[in-house]
Amino acid sequence: TPGCIPDPHYNSAYLRDLYFKADPNYSGRFTVPVLWDTKHETIVNNESSEIIQMLNSEFNEFATNPKLDLNPETLKKSIDEVNGWVYD
Repeated sequence: TPGCIPDPHYNSAYLRDLYFKADPNYSGRFTVPVLWDTKHETIVNNESSEIIQMLNSEFNEFATNPKLDLNPETLKKSIDEVNGWVYD
C-alpha cells in the first residue's frame, strides 16, 4: 500500500507474519496495534487500552516527555467506558 514500509526487523509484508513468528500455531485473529518485543521476538500485547496504559508509565525512562499522562485520573472512568464500547 502506498506510504507503508516493510517491517524493519524481519521484512514481514503482513502482520500475520509476526503473529506466526511469535507462535507458529497461532489460530486467532490478527489485530492491531501490536507491541512487539524485539529482544524476545514475541508479542507483548495487542490490546490498545492496555498498551496505552503500559506506554503511560512503563517506558518513562526512555520517554522524551515522561510527565505526559495518557491516562489521567480525572478521565479514567470515561476512558474505561469508551474502551468497553469500542473493544467489543
